[in-house]
Amino acid sequence: MLRPPRVISWINPSISCLAALAILCFARVASADPSSTSLEQGYDLGAIQNPREMAFGGAQTALGTSTVALYNNPANLALARVYHFEGLATVSPEARRQSYGLAVVDSSTSRLAGGLAGTLNELDPDGVHRSWTDVRMGLAYLLGDRFAVGASVRYLRVNQATGSGPLGASPVSDGAVSPILDALTLSAGATIIPAEGFRIGVVGQNLTNLGVGLAPTTLQGGAGYTSEIFSIEADAMADFTTYKSTAGRYMAGAEVFLGGHVPLRVGYRFDDGTMTHSVSGGLGYIDTRWSVEAGVRQDVVSEHPNTMVGLSFRFFYTSETGGGAVDTSNDAF
Repeated sequence: MLRPPRVISWINPSISCLAALAILCFARVASADPSSTSLEQGYDLGAIQNPREMAFGGAQTALGTSTVALYNNPANLALARVYHFEGLATVSPEARRQSYGLAVVDSSTSRLAGGLAGTLNELDPDGVHRSWTDVRMGLAYLLGDRFAVGASVRYLRVNQATGSGPLGASPVSDGAVSPILDALTLSAGATIIPAEGFRIGVVGQNLTNLGVGLAPTTLQGGAGYTSEIFSIEADAMADFTTYKSTAGRYMAGAEVFLGGHVPLRVGYRFDDGTMTHSVSGGLGYIDTRWSVEAGVRQDVVSEHPNTMVGLSFRFFYTSETGGGAVDTSNDAF
């Protein structure tokens, strides 16, 4: 096992402590202040974002492997040989949103890769008080060495405050009784590798077309390049459901992988639906058995600026604990 350089040795505990403190501080703010952003920005299409995806501005359709693929493009599950367990937490103080979840991905045993993830989420508890359970199961298969296909099934159950008057919830006044959504949706994607390190991905989310903004039908495509020390990707997405007309979202991000252990990330996102420009960033520490990663996205041009912070901790199934060798290259994360 390689010994981390001296400069890395103090980064490891520092990142863990700072990331944990950041999540605790933002969670405290999220539970104390009223929501100051729009419902659309707070819910953010119901997306569950891994810190790497968040730091890339959302651009992970081509390069997002491991647990990122479960939330974005399931085809990418087959593009890295990993066996990862993840704990995830994201918070937004302005939207008063909190999400906590677990995920596991196995692509180390065959060309057929699979994963399972579940999250519990809450948004604006003193206002609309939306809470939802999001469970996803994905499968992917590698065809040859340069083409992968995948699909995922998502179970989504959404509860929301449907009445605030003295008589409580009413189908007449509210139009719905909680849960307001209890359904299965399907997503499918594909990724091609036309040249070494270069990938093009496309994914359709919620293809069952429920016709509601709680599970919008979207189509997203992206192109990226990755190496052991550097990655860059740009994506574009079309949202066919949330607004009266199709809305676009444009994302780009880049990453430098320092010393084989420390990823530094930056990103940008423009959302045509909410008319917001956002910048993002992140960092982490990746060891041979575990990793801790943090990401943040901040709206810089918006009527209702919003902040999103994410933290994840992953455990890698290693030869010492009964599995195969761990791939700690940038390509696996």
